[in-house]
Amino acid sequence: MPCYNIAMKKKTAPKQAKYFKYQFTKTMIGLAIAVIVLCGVGIVVSALRIKNQGVRGFSDALKSPFLIAVCVFCIITVISIFAKAQYIVDERCFRTQFGFIKSSVEIKDITAIVLNTDLKKLTVYLGEQFFVLSVNPNWNEDLVQALRAVNPNIDYSFTLADKPSDEQKNKPEK
Repeated sequence: MPCYNIAMKKKTAPKQAKYFKYQFTKTMIGLAIAVIVLCGVGIVVSALRIKNQGVRGFSDALKSPFLIAVCVFCIITVISIFAKAQYIVDERCFRTQFGFIKSSVEIKDITAIVLNTDLKKLTVYLGEQFFVLSVNPNWNEDLVQALRAVNPNIDYSFTLADKPSDEQKNKPEK
């Protein structure tokens, strides 16, 4: 049974879903600000072009209003992604949501979770397929516990990076 039909099939009240906010990197935040600024400039330039030059022909009627519409769409998309970027664990499904972009996976299909201790990121395995989660490192254990509460058969492990010793650092490569 797909994840989206669960509320309709059960007569008991569903358990409260757990939400984990996505953690954006500084680069992603910078890119989002750049997109918003560039789109704002595009809207202003297009509006000024329409005001100063008017709409002289069919080409102008399409060009500037279309650019304004694309810029508004980009701004709305970026803001919605930053406002609603999260992972959701409920009684049956694991969902990712980035604004109006959503996906889900049944928790029973998750086979393993690996915590990369260097990057502080979780990798979720669905057999041979996998995806990497980016949440606050303090929430990693809570997220794993929420998933394992639904499916206790999920293998949970972590990676340890070998720190090079002083001899290996000073040893010339061949």
